[in-house]
Amino acid sequence: MATRPERRRRPWRFLGLVLVVALAAGATGLWALRRNEREGQALRIPDEPSGATTPLPTPAPRDTAPEGPSFATSVSRDGRYFLDQHGRPLLLHGDSPWALMTKLSPEQARLWFADRQKQGFNAAIVSLIGATANGGPSDDGATFDGLLPFEDGDILRWREPYWERVTSYLQMAAERGITVMLYPIDGWTIGHSFVPASIEQCHRFGGMVGRRFRDLPNIVWMSGGDYEPDTDDLARGSDVDHCIDAMLRGIRETGDDRPFSIQLGARKSVSTDNPYWARRVDWNFVYTYYPTYKAVLDARRRTPAIPAVMGEANYEGENNQEETPPTTDETLRRQVLWSLTSGAAGEFMGSDDWEFHDGWEERLSTPALTQITRLRALFSELEWWRLVPDTNSELVTGGRGTELTDDEPMDVLENDYATAARTPDGRLAVVYLPTERTITVDPSAMASGTRAAWVDPASGARRPVPMAATFTPPGPNAAGDGDWLLLLTAAS
Repeated sequence: MATRPERRRRPWRFLGLVLVVALAAGATGLWALRRNEREGQALRIPDEPSGATTPLPTPAPRDTAPEGPSFATSVSRDGRYFLDQHGRPLLLHGDSPWALMTKLSPEQARLWFADRQKQGFNAAIVSLIGATANGGPSDDGATFDGLLPFEDGDILRWREPYWERVTSYLQMAAERGITVMLYPIDGWTIGHSFVPASIEQCHRFGGMVGRRFRDLPNIVWMSGGDYEPDTDDLARGSDVDHCIDAMLRGIRETGDDRPFSIQLGARKSVSTDNPYWARRVDWNFVYTYYPTYKAVLDARRRTPAIPAVMGEANYEGENNQEETPPTTDETLRRQVLWSLTSGAAGEFMGSDDWEFHDGWEERLSTPALTQITRLRALFSELEWWRLVPDTNSELVTGGRGTELTDDEPMDVLENDYATAARTPDGRLAVVYLPTERTITVDPSAMASGTRAAWVDPASGARRPVPMAATFTPPGPNAAGDGDWLLLLTAAS
């Protein structure tokens, strides 16, 4: 596949570079750094001679505020979605400002969080430490104005001004009702700005992170990021796997039990694809540049059940399949609506400004984002957590188009499969048609008194229509495209 080296997610296939790094003083200078390569993921990290780790002190439990914004704090009993701190279902609507910690001034960060709250976002993907490949200014982890996270690269010797700033940014997110999917270690910092001298150091670092942020209510733990472990035995794990796991254990030993997941490699992956991580993650990060319903449904079928979040698909302003047409507003709508009608517990819509290019402030609002914001509001008003994907065609019986059955590379606009989801009592159903066609439904799958309406995904306008056994969209939508949403509802 063709690549563009200036983009974060390059190259797609691990280069097979195995670097043996002497982790003595000055060892970081041995790294031959090239932007957007993942050679750091082959880092060799020695364990302690005994193989043991030092237990960390356990602080007193956190208090939970009875009021205030909702944050993702746990997983539902059935394993399908997130709960907030009050035990209520929470559907994630996210953005992916990877480089926020290192690229933005405090004033800019306040602007970004305020804008995202206004536009209906409640989640954000952020790297805790910078590297050039995750959008940061440099590979030593420095911010745009020179704040470094570590003293002489020692991950256990923190420079307080850096950590004061990132803590303040996480507090800003909390004030704006935004859950941060926080990456203490990611696939681009490891071996660059984050070079541990041992697995025990990873463990201690996790404890320091856990204690630093334990009183913030709005963190979900993440790691990986275009991550492909450098090992021939995935179940045993690589040194970097063991480092990330030790970090997570360090966080857990502080009493922090908030959900964790890992982002694996493109172009299509699900966290539980990796046998080492399958038994360690609390939810599935779904990563795909193909029609999103396929990967979301794959994740939803995994057992035991854990939430499936469409964590990354094509970003606005980017297309990571360069042999296919550019990403359009319709591409972005399809990615979101296919996911939400396939059982996703949330979805993230990123943009080319994940690394905050000059002038990003002028691009905070776009026509595509306005459309997605309306669709997110629509789903948030529904009992979305009760929807079950109609994979057996019990509701939509004809006209569904071509369903993907493998992971053959395909652009989002090249597939026409209609997805649908319905509550078990038949009082709510949502059908997404990516292209115009007539579909047939079984009215007996819905409760008596069901009403129908077409929802224009480009404008948000609704067009009530009689409940019937066949439905045909009312022509091109407001954007001139063929995709429509069919909403079926019955009174409680």
